[in-house]
Parts: sequence; structure tokens; C-alpha cells
Amino acid sequence: MKKKLSLSLAVLLLASCANNSTQDPEAAASDPTSPTEEIQQAEETEPEEPAVPAPDLPEGLGFEGAAFTFGVVDNPNAKNSIIVEEMTGEVLNDAQYTTVQSVNEALNVEIGEFVMTSGYPAANAIMPQITAGDDMIQVANVFCVDAPTLMGKGFALNYAEIPYIDLDKPYWDAGINDSLSLGGVRYAAIGDLSISTHDLTYILLFSQSLITQNNLDSPYALVFEGKWTMDAMNTMMESSMMDANGNGERDNEDVFGYLAANKMVLPSFWIGAGEKSMEIDENGVPVLAMNDERFVSVIEKIFAMTYDNNARFKTSEDSDVPTACRDMFATGHSVFLDCSLFWVSALRDMETDFGIIPYPKFDENQQDYCARVSYYMPPMIPITNQRLELTGAVLEEANYFAKLNITPAYYEISLKGKYSRDPESISMLDLIFASRVVDLGDTLFCSNVRDGFVATMYSSDNRDIASNVAKNEKIINKTVQKMIEGISG
Repeated sequence: MKKKLSLSLAVLLLASCANNSTQDPEAAASDPTSPTEEIQQAEETEPEEPAVPAPDLPEGLGFEGAAFTFGVVDNPNAKNSIIVEEMTGEVLNDAQYTTVQSVNEALNVEIGEFVMTSGYPAANAIMPQITAGDDMIQVANVFCVDAPTLMGKGFALNYAEIPYIDLDKPYWDAGINDSLSLGGVRYAAIGDLSISTHDLTYILLFSQSLITQNNLDSPYALVFEGKWTMDAMNTMMESSMMDANGNGERDNEDVFGYLAANKMVLPSFWIGAGEKSMEIDENGVPVLAMNDERFVSVIEKIFAMTYDNNARFKTSEDSDVPTACRDMFATGHSVFLDCSLFWVSALRDMETDFGIIPYPKFDENQQDYCARVSYYMPPMIPITNQRLELTGAVLEEANYFAKLNITPAYYEISLKGKYSRDPESISMLDLIFASRVVDLGDTLFCSNVRDGFVATMYSSDNRDIASNVAKNEKIINKTVQKMIEGISG
């Protein structure tokens, strides 16, 4: 308001002396009615745009205390809850509370949540409600692998049909949302309210002490210089290996180069290398893209650097970030650890310092680093939803207020302030969040691709990518086709 007032005053003062354009400069400088330098600067200053533009909703829009329910899932690898009971002083908790209360007040609604399931799949938990015509849940945050089932049965609405939603606003994630349209239908949209997408972003942790002990180049410097490649990582892995207990065997008391769950190794590296297992063709249909020459070269290099040199500790634990891997990394038994941002918090009490970096590029010719988003909880809108205007308004306001409250709490305070241990890690996080990628074979069709034949292929050291694709392509295409038919229907 003050800036607008100053600008108006400047205009009036300028107008008052417009008829005296031939006035002597020295006289003008002493004339109190002449525009001063400060006023001239005020005239040239445009009113500042808000850092986050508010949703474009009709003035006075309200819904008379209407209930609005998010369906959520309970999962041990990400934060999925939207509702918290009260302010507790914990930063992220209070940001979520403030966000929901702000939407309630702005739209005169009452937001709640319903836990659909604590296990897989969420589709089984919500489909009976949909077939019964029950509209209790307005937005269902299901597991991404549930999306093909719900779309295949025609149970999900197209976001294009929802009023008010503007995906060009900065509280929607444009990079991720580009991959959430299939067959001409946008089945979900990810915004700042979706904390699970942050939690399930995968990175590499490296041991500062092992880097120093082995006189290795700074991983940070390599990233900044564009030289953080698979070859550079492989050199570091091999240089750090040690038979710590001297028994001549590779066991969990030795020092390894890399720790990761079997199912995570291939997709973490291939996405870091700028590849995807599935692409969307010109008709909006997902197709396997694993026979591309560069993709095959990437796979060959991953096997070579994680199998051929025994640099990776092999664990049979099937969890996303195995406990054994976290424990070994925390006690100095590996230079690198594959980790989601959610599980970085489990290492808060680690005594030795660690750094955070993206997965490496394939080679220096690759332009950008790419950060893998493994899994996510797509907010899908059931066809039973009878209040689309309410839904669009709530989603816009909720993601807007989440941008103002939740993201700073998660990213700037909770993550940077508590978990990262040096300024370079903070720069790395900025880079990682700006480079996130969703691969449909690692998310939507994870059951068929990543956790299907890819995990088996890697754990058994089966490197014949062409033969594995040929064996599985038919069933994957059938699953995709069924989903597309459901969408078009």
C-alpha cells in the first residue's frame, strides 16, 4: 500500500510541474514542487508481484461449511497424512495444521481425511465405495500402482474437467505433472500439498570421512563442474573398498563402495543417466523404451560397476532403504548409500559427516543431472465426486497455502536445517529438487517393470536386457491397453 501511495504521489507531483518544462535545472533542484530523485525512482518502480500468486478464484467464493475429505494411505516410506490434530511446535506439523486451517477459513469448508488402507493396494479399498456410488472421498491419494486399475475401470475423473485448477501456478509441480497425462487424460496433478513426492526423491549420500581417508576428489566439486559421472563414481567406489577384518571374504565388516536394495539399483542409475524405462508415444500411450542403444549401454555399465568389482554389498532385504545398509553406512562401511529423502532423517544421529549429491550422469556429454522420484501418491478424483467446483477450489487453495507453509518447513527448515551438514549439501538439494524425474516403469507400472522383471533381472545378474524385455513386453502392453480403453470409455 505504501509503495502504491508513493507512486501516486510521484505522479501528482510530476503532473504539477509538467507545465514548467523549461525551468532552470538549478531552480528545479531548489523548488519543493520539483520531482526529487527519490520520487522519480518511485515512479519507475513497478509494484512487486507476490512471490507466490494466489489462486484465481471468484471473489467471495465459499461453501457454507461443506465437508471435504482426502483419502490417504498409511505407508512407512513417506508422509501421507494431511490432517494433524493441533499445533505442537514441531515445524512441519504446524505448517500442515496452518495450511488446512487457512483453506478452511478461506473457503468456509471443513477438510478431513480418511485412511483408506495401511497396505497395498489402495484401489481395493476405494473401488467398493465407487461402485456403490458413495461420494464420501473427494480426492483419493492412492499408491501410484493403483492408478492403472482405477483408470482402466473408468473410475477416475480428468483434471481438465475440474474448475479453477491452473497448473501453470508455481504451487503445482510442472516437471512431474508433465508425465501424469495418459491417453489425453490428466489423471492426477502433483502440487506442494503432496509431501510424499518430496520424501520419495532418491539421492546418494557419501561418507565425508571415507572421501578424505582415501584422498578422493570432492563429489561436490565434481557435481558443480559437470564431471560427476558413472565412471567417476566407480573410481571412488573401487578406491574405498577394504577387507577391514582381514578374513579374505566380502562381508558386512568390510568397507564397500555402494549400498542399495536390489530393486533400486538399476532405476536409480538409469534415471540419473537421463534414461526412462517407459516413454509416452505420440498418442499419449506408455511404451517400453528399454531397447534403445544408449539405454542398453547404461545398463551394461551399471552391472559392471556394481557386480564385476564386488563394490556393492549385496543384501536380500526387500525394503526401499534396507536397515542393514543404513547401519553399515552410519558406521563407516561404505562410501555411498542409495537413500530417499524420507530416510535421510534416520541418519540424524550419525556421528560422522555425510554429504548429499544426485546420482551421476552417464558421461560428461549428458547435459543435466536427473533425480529419481520413485513412487508417489497421485491425488485422483473419483467419478463419484459430485462437487467439482468445491474440489477445484480446495485443491488450488490447499496447494497454494502448502507452498507458503509446508514446503518452506519441509525443505528449508526440516530438511536443510536438521539433516544436511554443510552448505554444499544445501546447494545439492536445490539442484536435486529442480531436476526431479518420474519414470512410469518405476512408478505407475512399477509392479510390471521395476518390481517385476527388472528386480529379478538385477538380483540374478541377468544382463540380457533384450530378452527380458521381449519376455515381458506383451503383458505390459496388455495392461497399458486395458488402461487406455478404460480412459477412452
